Amino acid sequence: MTFIFVLLAVAVIALIGVLATGRLGELPEPVRDARPNERFGKPAFDVVARGYRMDEVDQVVEELQAQITKLSSRS
Repeated sequence: MTFIFVLLAVAVIALIGVLATGRLGELPEPVRDARPNERFGKPAFDVVARGYRMDEVDQVVEELQAQITKLSSRS
């Protein structure tokens, strides 16, 4: 009886692995949301293993550069 449960557990784990790797069909490409969240009117970047998500930081820097250019051209 224990042998059947072990086989069943192995089968379930194998099925989860196959589904997770997308071998039974193509998974859609993940949609990256590069916009940081806002807390108290300031950007709040997602924290990852090595700091903040660089795509979020890059987007905020680009927006700030555009604002600086716009304000510089007004003077």
